[in-house]
Amino acid sequence: MLLAVQRNALRWLSPPGGSAHLTIFTYHRVMAEPDPLLPDEFHARSFAAQMSWIADYFRVLSLPDAVQTLAQGTLPARAAAITFDDGYANNLEVALPILQRHRLTATVFIAVDAVERGIMWNDMVIEALRRAPAEIDLSKFGVGKLSMPDAMARAAAVERVLGQLKYLPLAERWHRAEELYRSIAGSTPPRLMMTREGVRKLADAGIDVGAHTVNHPILKGMTDDDARREIVGSARWVADVTGRTPRSFAYPNGRPGLDYETRHAVMTREAGFELAVTTQWGYATRASSTYELPRIAPWDRTRHRFWARMMKTHLGSQSTPVTMAASGY
Repeated sequence: MLLAVQRNALRWLSPPGGSAHLTIFTYHRVMAEPDPLLPDEFHARSFAAQMSWIADYFRVLSLPDAVQTLAQGTLPARAAAITFDDGYANNLEVALPILQRHRLTATVFIAVDAVERGIMWNDMVIEALRRAPAEIDLSKFGVGKLSMPDAMARAAAVERVLGQLKYLPLAERWHRAEELYRSIAGSTPPRLMMTREGVRKLADAGIDVGAHTVNHPILKGMTDDDARREIVGSARWVADVTGRTPRSFAYPNGRPGLDYETRHAVMTREAGFELAVTTQWGYATRASSTYELPRIAPWDRTRHRFWARMMKTHLGSQSTPVTMAASGY
């Protein structure tokens, strides 16, 4: 009875046709077990619970189909799409079986260089501090001495170091993260991303594989030529690996005006993508730009809070910017 009432309420807020709302959910990792250094990330049990809620409340479509029908004015009521950024191996190993169990589909946006190397720069920082002693001097990395007596302090240290390195030039950012890891761990970083074969498996399983640039840069800080190479290069890589021209694109970090600009939306369209998503919080409507679609990061771990957030989002403003966790780098 309650579920029927909730569905009807959401249908009223997200009706079919020309007044439809499209809710696009965004995720990064789905780990096998909880990770104290990544408290905002989902693990298998919490993700499975949330997929059951989404399956109950929404009609989930592939992102390209949802955006196409939104533009045509034929989107069904309570429509949603599910997305993952970056290309973590656990998207294939942990998330995909859960999606299939609930008969859901998704889009996975690939950060090409991360997949080729096996790890993202921010994950090297996280893995370095996971292995670091409780007291460590990181003055050469611009953060001074760190005291990490417990998991909470260690997670805070991760955020501090990531913030210090995030806006460095690409090559310097990677070099500093790698130097930090090797100085602490003294070994080769672990592979956390999918392989090319894994990306192909996702596509063969019916998952929409999209692009997320080559090097995951802050596009706003790049020249037009360099930004275009990032966008076009990632499209070509996905097409070569999957045998399918990618239809979907996600801006790294994704905050309009801060991480990318309108010129990059133009480049994305010119590169042949059908749509692009941001990290601006909200739902999409027929009036939304197809190349600047908002998304929602659903952090809630109980059905009641999840439902409340959905209602608040659909009743409120679409202009609230999302603040991503470390995974959003």
